[in-house]
Amino acid sequence: MSAGNRTVLVIIDSRKITDRHPADQTVFAALDHFGVAWEVLDGGDYMGFIPDYVAPRALYIIAHDGAAGWLAPETAQQIADAVTAGGAGLVSFDRRLHEWPDALRALLPDDIFQTRTGILRFGPPGFISHGHDEGEELELQEEIAALAFAADARSHTPLSDAQDRTLVTDAQGRSVVISADVGAGRMVLFGTGESIYREGVYGHVRGIDGLMWRSIVWAAAKPFPMRCVPPYVTARIDDCNGTYGAFAYVDAMNRFGIGPNLGLFTDEMGPTDWAAAKRLYDSGGADFSMHAFRDDFYVARADYRPWATLADKPDLSEGGRHTLFEGLSMDHDTGADLPAETVRRNFRRMDEAFAAAGISHSRVLNAHFGEVGWRAVPLFLQRGVDMPCNNSALGQLYSNQPVWRPRPYGIRGSSGRHGLILDRCPQHPAMTFVSISMAHVGKSHMTTDILSGRVPFIGEAERPKIAEAAAAGTANLKLGLDALAYGLLFTHEERINVISPQDWESIVSGAMSGLDGWEWEGALREDVGVICKRLLDSALVRASVDQSGVLRCELVGATEGPSPLTVWENEDDICTRRVVDIAAIDGYAEVEA
Repeated sequence: MSAGNRTVLVIIDSRKITDRHPADQTVFAALDHFGVAWEVLDGGDYMGFIPDYVAPRALYIIAHDGAAGWLAPETAQQIADAVTAGGAGLVSFDRRLHEWPDALRALLPDDIFQTRTGILRFGPPGFISHGHDEGEELELQEEIAALAFAADARSHTPLSDAQDRTLVTDAQGRSVVISADVGAGRMVLFGTGESIYREGVYGHVRGIDGLMWRSIVWAAAKPFPMRCVPPYVTARIDDCNGTYGAFAYVDAMNRFGIGPNLGLFTDEMGPTDWAAAKRLYDSGGADFSMHAFRDDFYVARADYRPWATLADKPDLSEGGRHTLFEGLSMDHDTGADLPAETVRRNFRRMDEAFAAAGISHSRVLNAHFGEVGWRAVPLFLQRGVDMPCNNSALGQLYSNQPVWRPRPYGIRGSSGRHGLILDRCPQHPAMTFVSISMAHVGKSHMTTDILSGRVPFIGEAERPKIAEAAAAGTANLKLGLDALAYGLLFTHEERINVISPQDWESIVSGAMSGLDGWEWEGALREDVGVICKRLLDSALVRASVDQSGVLRCELVGATEGPSPLTVWENEDDICTRRVVDIAAIDGYAEVEA
């Protein structure tokens, strides 16, 4: 371990607008989401810099094509020395390596040539390529220009004894992403550039984010701190009235330490359901949100066949003759806010139902169809409900979602639905969205629902497809964990209501067994939201290691309670994390980790 700066220096050239601009979303948005402390060295800045600004650093990132060609020979040499002798890392997304100054080119493999590819394949498994099988194939949405490196060619720098490692190849097996030991430091070269993280090519939160953040972690000098979301696994169930088992299905998740958020249809619940909700609330097994008063459309369907029915479950529809959608604050047909007095009356109804059961509303706002009228927002905030979990904007119907580019990546799928959202509501910043959906990777928002089309709910399937549902659950969990967000199991309760307890148990167990070899920690959905909000409300801005090996970090922001600082260490060729709780931050804090 060497003493020194543990922040990241990102090399860019703002004069190259066409090359630099995509990196705003592909690289810089990612660095913010990953929670690293970073600064910029910009070829377009005329005010200059001193040598101490350049080194030492934990890591250098060359962020885009043509970003490093401007470096003066002495600056390039300083960076090269910081890597080879000082143990810093280098991660490059620059495909114009021939423009690099001599000192940096000396770090590169001998044989580099240009190619084009629309197919990428993962190489042998390792820390950086974790979660991907060797030979696993990615089909890009468009062909890209790439640099190929001779497979397993030795770096021509005499400072490295290790062979370059192939992380990703093109369709012909030519290495296009490689890692290498370079003297005391480490290097990862993305011959694809940052283009693979563009929405029109492949994009973020689609299963390859780990390739980026793990490259950063692997290459950086250690210890290396990040303010990232720990690998939480949690759950959310919508349209809840308890099912035939009075929320007994939650036990299958609790056995893995997972506490779901349950979005309640409050009028559809009977005494047994409310008593079970109270037991779960008291034990910390679930948190509860108002979803709507009722939406029992499916009970009128001849093909709706629940596994069983509780004796004291209210029959509001009188056998399906009078079904009704009754939301809290918005007209489901027009998108208009309900009248002010109606909204106030509905909140009183909600309060009375929760109070009668002896439970409190979660901080998670889980509205049916994500439909929340503006009149409802201050009333929710008065009750401490400040974290919407739906992948939809407030103040409008679920359809025709606005283009509001939420952090971290502004992801928008082909159906107009957003994926990962960790951002404040632009119209009402007291509301903080904490949401992950798979809508951007599928044809519809129902990709997130692991039971959709896989159980005999109103004709969606003839019989339960247990293995398929479990595999969908695993895939969704991995997508969230790979994105350095959180894993989410999600479905609508009416689908659980048509399968046996044993089938549901098998689906949950199967989904979790698919995480073998992954780091994860079961968590209550509300707690996950709180941690994500605290990370959003603060930032790691500086970090350094003193001569005695103590890591000192400076953080800014405002958090109302503890939040995690992740510290990475090297363990041979892999990296291990430890998570340190940081006390509440009030503006500025210095901590040792």
